[in-house]
This record gives sequence, structure tokens and C-alpha cells, in this order.
Amino acid sequence: MKNVGILGFGEAGSAFAHLLVGEGASVLAYDKSWDEPNSTVQRACKDDNVRFCSLSDLLASSEIILSTVTTDAALVAARDCVPNLRPQQYYCDLNSTAPSVKINLHSTVVPTGAKFVEGAILGAIGVAGGRTKILLGGPHAYALSEILNGVGLQTSPYSTEIGKASTFKMLRSIFSKGLEALVIEFLMAGRAAGLEKELWQEVTTLLATNSFDDVTRNWVCSHCVAHERRFHEMVQVTDLLKEMNQDTLMTDATLAFFKRSTDLKLSQDFPSKPDRMDNVLDVLMKLISARS
Repeated sequence: MKNVGILGFGEAGSAFAHLLVGEGASVLAYDKSWDEPNSTVQRACKDDNVRFCSLSDLLASSEIILSTVTTDAALVAARDCVPNLRPQQYYCDLNSTAPSVKINLHSTVVPTGAKFVEGAILGAIGVAGGRTKILLGGPHAYALSEILNGVGLQTSPYSTEIGKASTFKMLRSIFSKGLEALVIEFLMAGRAAGLEKELWQEVTTLLATNSFDDVTRNWVCSHCVAHERRFHEMVQVTDLLKEMNQDTLMTDATLAFFKRSTDLKLSQDFPSKPDRMDNVLDVLMKLISARS
């Protein structure tokens, strides 16, 4: 039986604990909000058959420590653990932090003799629960991945270099978090116009009947020949939203993006729509670099 200690018992920590217990692991947890009135952590631990304990007890009894505290507390949590970490333990930080923070965490943990592994949670815990895909990085990533997969988690060793997995995660967030923000602005505008359901149906049908790969490749490849037309369309969209007294934060950014391509005269390099996204990215990055 594997003894796993979880630092921080929010959505991610409780989801992993529930899965680990179900797969036969012994799970201990520590969360600083345990003693708060009406603590949801206490209820979650009880529901998941997780034993809550002090930080020192967790570190004394766990072979593997999974840190799922809030991002801003990741380094503080690691430092709090240092006095009680010991050789052969795995300390895996699963927080969404920048590569530089993971490197600092590695430097903090390694002198204790414990094996530091960086983790990057890719999926949505609210959708996939504890079986969300996790990338692991560092010299001990392969060994820990094999252990964690044996107790139900879905991990993949990504790189032996600290910082690579978190770089992948951070750059992926440009898409996932950006899309989240855009969808919310889109739906709020749709609701204000009384068209929320129809607009949602239009978008979901588009992606249900066409592969996401085909749709997005077409957007990127056609950008170089259609950006000016789309820029002028977005001017009208922005004006409409302002007439409706709607927030235009994401729409303003989209307008600025298409304006930049127009100002750079991107279309002059493309007599027709290219077949490959690489062509668009190469030229656009060259033009932006030259302007800088």
C-alpha cells in the first residue's frame, strides 16, 4: 500500500485523494483551513476516508507528497516541509506556477535529499476528476509516474528537465484560459441580446459537425488573406456591444489583434490562402520582430 500525503485539500487535492483511496492507497491530508468554522475540508476528508493530520505527521508517514495548495502558496508550503523532508520521499508540486517557480521549488527541496518532481495538471478537475491528465518533469519523473499510475492517477513523464512541463502548462493556458474568458464574454453579450441559446447552439454545432483541427487550421491559414476584412467586422462588433452597454474586454483584444495584422500588411506576403499554419506563423512573427 502506498502512503500519499496531500498538501492543500481544495478541488484538486480532494479529487486526487478520492481516486487514490479507491485504488487502495493510504491518504493523509493537511490543509491550513482545517480549523476554520464550517470547514468544507473536514467534510471532504470524512467523505473520502482521508485521515487529516498535522503537517509534521503527514511528512513522517508519507512516501509521496502531492502539493495542491494555491499557486501563490507553493513555495511557502515547500519551505514549511523542508525541516521534515527526508531522503527517498517524493515531493511533487502540482500547482500551476511559472517554470522559474518550479526551479525555485526544486532548489528548496533537493538539499533535504527528497526527490522533487514538478507536475502540471492539464485537464479540468471539474470534468475528469482525479483522472485528469498530469505531466511530470524532472530527473525522477519517470519513476514517480509509474508509481502514481499504479494507484489510479493519469500521469505522463514529460521531461527530465525541471521547468519544461510547467512551460507546456503555462503556454497551454493561453488557449484554455483565453477561450474561457472569450466564451463568457460571448455568452453575456448573447444573453443581453436575447440570443444566448441560439448563439450557443450555433457554436457547439459548428464544433460538433467539424473537427476542431479543421476549423482552427482554417482560421489560422485564412487569417493572412482575410485579416483586414475581419478587422473591419470587429470594429462593427465592438460598436454594437458598446451600444448594448456590454463589456468589451476580450472583443477589444480581438480587434487590436486584427488591427496589428492589418497595420503590418500581412496579406502582402500571401497572394492566396496558404495550406500550412507554419507559413502564417513564420511571416507574422518575422513582421512583428522587424517592427520591434
